[in-house]
Amino acid sequence: MVVTVVGVVALAVVAMGMSYVFRSSPGPKSVESAVERFRASSTTSSPAPEVLIRPDPGVYRARGEGETTISKPPNAQQDGATMPISVEYLPEGCWRWRIDYNTSRWHEMDFCPEGPALYLTAQRNAQEWDFGFSKVTNRAEYRCSPPAPVVVATPEVGERFTHDCEGTNSAVEGLSISKGPAEIVGIDVITIGGEKVEAVHQTRDQAMSGSQAGTVHEDTWFARDTGLPLKSTRRYRLKTDSPVGSIDYAEDGSWTLASITPAT
Repeated sequence: MVVTVVGVVALAVVAMGMSYVFRSSPGPKSVESAVERFRASSTTSSPAPEVLIRPDPGVYRARGEGETTISKPPNAQQDGATMPISVEYLPEGCWRWRIDYNTSRWHEMDFCPEGPALYLTAQRNAQEWDFGFSKVTNRAEYRCSPPAPVVVATPEVGERFTHDCEGTNSAVEGLSISKGPAEIVGIDVITIGGEKVEAVHQTRDQAMSGSQAGTVHEDTWFARDTGLPLKSTRRYRLKTDSPVGSIDYAEDGSWTLASITPAT
């Protein structure tokens, strides 16, 4: 009987191992599916006259690359070569920006204009990991208080702003805190789909503490007239405590819009 039980356990371990080896990998999120989601959930009403910084709603196409890895159990995901980016209007002139890196991972940011300036007020992201024998979904939500300046009326190179956000992560207990400066690196002209767009280049360095520890570095180019993110590079290095020890999370990637005209 003992031998039988051991044999069953051994077979179960082998089965789990095989399912882990042959686990699925997420593919690219199609622009068409993002457009369907946009049509089902978005309002495309015209902005009020006093709203100065807001891009056209719809689904934009971005091109890029990237990889996300975790150390325990070892796993990795690739960004799609094409990534849909959605803009949806919210009340009071605010708008929501979302990028789908692949079919298992997305990131959202809420922006609110105030006069000639634009502020980041909240962020959300979610990611699903397939380990073969189980799937785990991790969702994080952050509020930025006070709202963090992104585009200002008269941006100056070297100008720095404070970005302080805190929130929760479904995979760990307690608050996760993100603090650090954002600095205007330059005012650049970027060609997107054959069109030249004036952009504010902002770099952001965040120290993470609380339920997760590590660093976040991002460079983002925002269209000066609409606030639309035009291109971005990122490097995340985080550690999370778990029952199996510290888990390392690494994320690197970049993307650039292929067109500034969205599909609706």
